[in-house]
Amino acid sequence: MYYGESQTVLDDKGRITVPRRIRETMDVLGHAIWYMTRGFDGSIFMFSREEWMKIQAQLNRHSLMNPKALDFRRLFLGSVAEARPDRQGRMAIPPHLREYAGLDREAVLLGVGDHLELWSRDAWRAFQQRNESEFKEMATQLFMETDMDSGAEEKGGQRNDQ
Repeated sequence: MYYGESQTVLDDKGRITVPRRIRETMDVLGHAIWYMTRGFDGSIFMFSREEWMKIQAQLNRHSLMNPKALDFRRLFLGSVAEARPDRQGRMAIPPHLREYAGLDREAVLLGVGDHLELWSRDAWRAFQQRNESEFKEMATQLFMETDMDSGAEEKGGQRNDQ
């Protein structure tokens, strides 16, 4: 699992240096190949091969005749690039993804559990500021749902709302 925020920079060739802590996790988990694509809120999503296969399986459940599913595939799959860190821990970010994310020089690499996200530093700071006021509400909703789900499992799958 990947966690934390790391500052990095793009070099003149459009590469980031993956921080040592993240590279060590990649090595331990055997994550040598990464799939990058446009993420949400101006970020770049980065998935290990294992996670990418799970996403592919989920996408394949939806018909190409569903216009929304097709639009999502176009945006999501149409921007995919494969990458692997080199011996110095550098990873090339393709021009179309750098442009999408507004990456110029300073970047932030986030560990978000099952994937990584790459943000321009300014976009990440703006996202944090925009969402700070809702942070408590997000946590409350997320953990209340989890508590309710685990409570149902503990009682044989039936909830007792009395």
